[in-house]
Amino acid sequence: MRYAGIAKMGYYPTPLNMVEKIRDRLVSSGPARWFDPCCGEGEALASVAPLDAVTYGIELDGQRALKAKEQLDQVVHCGYEWARVEPAGMQLMWLNPPYDSQSGLGGEIFRKELIFLKDLTKYLAPDGVLVYIIPRYTLGSEMVSTLVHRYTDLAVYRFDDDEYKAFKQVVVFGRRRQRNLTSSKEMTEADRQVKNELLAYGKDENLPMPYLDAPDGRRWTVPTAENIDTQILFRGYILDEAELRLDLAQSEAFKVAANMLMPIDTGSTLRRPLLPFRRTHMATLIAAGALNGAVGVGENRHMVVGMTRKIVEREVVVNDDGSETIIDTESYVTAVRTIQPDGTILDLQ
Repeated sequence: MRYAGIAKMGYYPTPLNMVEKIRDRLVSSGPARWFDPCCGEGEALASVAPLDAVTYGIELDGQRALKAKEQLDQVVHCGYEWARVEPAGMQLMWLNPPYDSQSGLGGEIFRKELIFLKDLTKYLAPDGVLVYIIPRYTLGSEMVSTLVHRYTDLAVYRFDDDEYKAFKQVVVFGRRRQRNLTSSKEMTEADRQVKNELLAYGKDENLPMPYLDAPDGRRWTVPTAENIDTQILFRGYILDEAELRLDLAQSEAFKVAANMLMPIDTGSTLRRPLLPFRRTHMATLIAAGALNGAVGVGENRHMVVGMTRKIVEREVVVNDDGSETIIDTESYVTAVRTIQPDGTILDLQ
């Protein structure tokens, strides 16, 4: 990638006039989750998603993530590798990945477009729609095989001439298979035909390819999401304050702590017992702190604070061989602390 592309983190937004033509190829069948794992400022997904869609975006750059939050329903600021996303939770994935390559083990070179496709396909539900925007020259053998094994109903269209010049971008539409193909033997004749077509487009850049607005009548229907109102897993690696509050509210440990630290009924009072308390009852109530506060009338008025202390008694036993065994015995002692009007403090136990 050139230095300018590195500075942008591979960010080259889809031209809005091409976004409109892509939108014309999509049909909404009802409320669904629309997902862009490289959302930038969120304009592309916000432009194509219908009003009843719930939109999700992932963005690595902090400033662009802030702008995307103004356009999309949910945005996380991190790389997609660190995001926590519900598997098969999305009905449409708009994927415009960085156009670049990276080195793997043994010096092997991999295209990032292919890596993103392999890693992110798992988030698209069966029959979900893929909108994949990539340079034409990346339609090599491995890329095409990955598409055919994971998607059906595939077709590819090119950008208009003015927008095509910079990166030779094309748009691959597809529908997520119910299950991935495991070998070429499972491919149908239609699968082989579209595979050969995609390979031919990638091999020969002069081979005519239909434009996005070609009048072939093909459109892709986005399936409706079941339980669209149900919150799915969609979190980033970098927790913001809102996510942290939500995580704490759903934490079982926090619920236990809340019951201990923030009792529901903070204004509860003791009711008059049916029978008078015995001394042991009074001692238990005082030790528990239930009778803390001012007690008595006039000169006999004083403060009472109940408490329970743990006492450890240690015994050292000398064994026959001369070694020592230490035995600690724990016991709890109930105590009452009184504070007299003149400041005198007495501990009773």
